[in-house]
Amino acid sequence: MADVAGRAVGVRFSEAIEFLRRVLAIGAEEWLQLLAEEGEVSSAIADDTVRTVVADLAQAVLDTLEAGGTLATFREDYDRIVAAHGWTYKGDAGWHSQLVFRLHTNSAFSAGRWEQAQRLEAARPGTIFGRLMTVGDKRVRHTHAEMHGIIRPIGDPYWRTHWTPNGFNCRCTVQIVTLADLRRYGWSVTPDGDPRMQVPPDPGWGFNPGIVGSRIAQLQRAREPV
Repeated sequence: MADVAGRAVGVRFSEAIEFLRRVLAIGAEEWLQLLAEEGEVSSAIADDTVRTVVADLAQAVLDTLEAGGTLATFREDYDRIVAAHGWTYKGDAGWHSQLVFRLHTNSAFSAGRWEQAQRLEAARPGTIFGRLMTVGDKRVRHTHAEMHGIIRPIGDPYWRTHWTPNGFNCRCTVQIVTLADLRRYGWSVTPDGDPRMQVPPDPGWGFNPGIVGSRIAQLQRAREPV
């Protein structure tokens, strides 16, 4: 989904929901440590995540996803939680609640999509690719627009740093496509020398939330009693 804020989340995306459950279980500090180990994480991401991933707020996002709710649904819980904790933040409540909602939902859906791609690749090695897509409107950042249409094998290192989201409020997505799709639509894999491959994500966003989610799952399995 390119943009979940302000409209129904839609069908229950089980992998996205499971990602948020893992984040809740592991806690903010350890999650941030895993993010930092996977790539460059800006202080802005760290500060915002530490403040907003506390149990009540993250649980509210999870509840919204599970119920197929909207940003408006989440805002009802957001207002209550902010008042209860006496939080302050930059900007107005509408902007900040949207940022929090997008931060969690976009990362969760992206992590779920990555998990699906890994299952497909395991079943059909060498036939699964990612296709980076913007929403194509005037709000798309010019650097993100340059990356539009890049196609690389799902196991390519490019996706370690460019799997969406690639910045705050990023609405880009990665389509999972097959070798048959490439043939059907006349698409081709973006070559290594394409200058678009050198366009970086926004500062502090050079990590893949799906890989982080997989690492959280591994940690949780390792801590389970034998």
